[in-house]
Amino acid sequence: VLVYPPSGTGAVNITRGDLKRLDSGQYLNDTLIEFGLKVWLNNLRAEQPVLAEQVHVFNSFFYKKLNAKKEYVPSYTYLYKSFL
Repeated sequence: VLVYPPSGTGAVNITRGDLKRLDSGQYLNDTLIEFGLKVWLNNLRAEQPVLAEQVHVFNSFFYKKLNAKKEYVPSYTYLYKSFL
């Protein structure tokens, strides 16, 4: 239904299902919260650009991704240098 911002990276896609979450008695989902934060940050950039440069907005999956345990897989460069 809506893509915000319309161009550039990090766009949020709002679907009909997301819009139904705006009905009374419904809970907001991650997509709507991310959309709201992006609109807020865009408005802040217009009103207070210096402050906006100090603000970073991450989606709700950022911490999960940051905190995920990864198995160590050596890079090609590391392996190549190790066997020279």
